[in-house]
Formats: sequence, structure tokens, C-alpha cells
Amino acid sequence: MLTATASSGFAQEKITLRLADSLPSGHVIHELVGKPFSELVTKLTNGQVTFQHFPAEQLGKAKDMAQLTALGVADVSYIVPSYSSDKFPLTAVAELPGIFDNECQGSLAFYKVSHNGGILETKEFAPNQLRPLVTLALPAYQVQLATSRDVKTAKDLEGLKVRTTGGAMDLMMRSIGGVPVRMAAPEIYESLTRGTLDGLIFSYQSSASYDFGKILKSGTEGLNFGTAIFTYSMGELKFKSLPENVRKALIEAGEQTTREACKRFEDGEKAAADKIKAQGMKIINFSADDKKVFNTAFKSVAQDWVKDVDKRGKSGTDVFKAFTEALAATH
Repeated sequence: MLTATASSGFAQEKITLRLADSLPSGHVIHELVGKPFSELVTKLTNGQVTFQHFPAEQLGKAKDMAQLTALGVADVSYIVPSYSSDKFPLTAVAELPGIFDNECQGSLAFYKVSHNGGILETKEFAPNQLRPLVTLALPAYQVQLATSRDVKTAKDLEGLKVRTTGGAMDLMMRSIGGVPVRMAAPEIYESLTRGTLDGLIFSYQSSASYDFGKILKSGTEGLNFGTAIFTYSMGELKFKSLPENVRKALIEAGEQTTREACKRFEDGEKAAADKIKAQGMKIINFSADDKKVFNTAFKSVAQDWVKDVDKRGKSGTDVFKAFTEALAATH
């Protein structure tokens, strides 16, 4: 135990933390999440803690960030669990299509199951020596089409070549008769203009950043064709080495940033969709029956995911139950 005198002296120690990400400088995720989080920690510690930002994979590749952070190469990092799906198979529960209605609901439910003894904290983050501070779901992905085919019903999507990010999204696309295509984001624009790709499943904010709005002809709204989860996390050893007031500030800033950033993303998604609509994209208004088709497909994908994870000896059933209960509680 530190004496009161030593403790108060310790609290004055200036601390610089390395904040690392794989994002290009000025990226929306850093501007809406990483930067406000680091500024809030500095404010809550009255300037005791400051951050040095290392963007664009300066401290390591995106796929290695979880391991590098646990080892202390970076102090706080932008970590996308699906980039290390071998180490984080259960986190994909929050990326299943149709699982949540809006981004804040998904983000806050994910926060709940990854903190305070939640199942993802005990089964996934703790074994990987990581402490998640901020947890966010990106806005629900929508189907966006550059084909001139007039899409009015779910059946009209059959046979269309649509770019997906793999996993559950591939299963879902096949289940509604589409053809999933894997492709790096920088290649999408040319493929859409050439017609080798009919569309993509993406957020409108991402599409706006790549300028797809100029060529998109139709798209969905208000559905959830999947998403991506990301965190800002710290290595557990580093976290435990910090003074108590700093640990408290990191936790408080993480929860507050999760609550505020999900709203920023929701607002940004609406603005991006409005911008793309103004460029000529028409919204596909599916009937109630078509929405049932999608919901059936989404449920089937979730069941397949649970079975597959259980088969690998992981807690698919338990995680799915815990996450859906957390979603119900954050409505």
C-alpha cells in the first residue's frame, strides 16, 4: 500500500500514452472517437495524462494490433476484433445481420457484455490480456446498388453480385439469392463502373468517403445487413500499472465516449445518406412481406453462426443469449 503522501505525489506524475491506429490521418473514426476519448482523459486527469498519436499503422499492422497492445508496444489502440477472428471468434455476435435496430443500442449492449464481468470480458478480452475502453458498432450496413436493374422486391436481388466483408454477411447474401464478392475497398469504385460488381453492403458514411454516391442508383434504409465492431483497448498489464485516478479516468472516458460517439455516427450516417440521395440514389421501399424474407434470412444466419461457434468448442449459445438480453435491456 502506498502512504497518503506517496500516493498524492504519485498522482502528480505526468504520463504520456501512445494512442495507435491503422487509420489514415484525419479518418472519421479518429475524429469522432479516438480524439474525443483522449481529450476527455486529459481533461478528467487535469492534464496529468496526455497522448501521442500514431496513425496509419506506424506502430504495427491492423491485424497485429490486439497482440501488440497486450505486449505494450502501444498503450491504447484502435482494435477491430474481426481482424483477429482466431483470437476473438465470439465478438462477431454483434456483427450479425439484423441483430440490433440502431447503432447506439448495439454499441451499448456490446459495452455491457465486454465490461464488469460480462461474458465477452471473461471469455475473450481477459484471456487476450486486453481491457476494452471504448466499444462501438458502426452504423448498420445497407445494400447499395449501381446496377440499373429496377429493384423493388427481395426477389429482384437474386443473382446480383454484391461486395460483402465475408463471414455472416456472405451467408446472408447467399440466403437471399445474391452472389457475395470479396474485394478490397479501393477496388470497388472501378468494379461498379465496369459492371463487374452490381453493388455493395456498406455504411453510407463509408460510401460517401469513397465518393460512390456519384454512381449509386438505389439503396436500402432502416435494415441491418451486418456491421463492424471496433474498440479502443489497453493492455491489461499497462492498465494495472497506472495510478488509480488514471484508471478511473480511462474507464469513465471510455463509457462516455461510447455513449456520445454512437450518436455522432448515427447523425453522420443520416447526413451521408441524405447527401447520396441528393446525388440521385433512390431508396428501395421493401414491402412488409419482403422484410419478413430478410428477417428469416437474418435469423437463419444467426442460428448457423451459433452452431458453428458451438461446434468449435466456444460458447456461441451463451454469448448470443447474453448479447440479445443486453440489447433488450438497452432499448
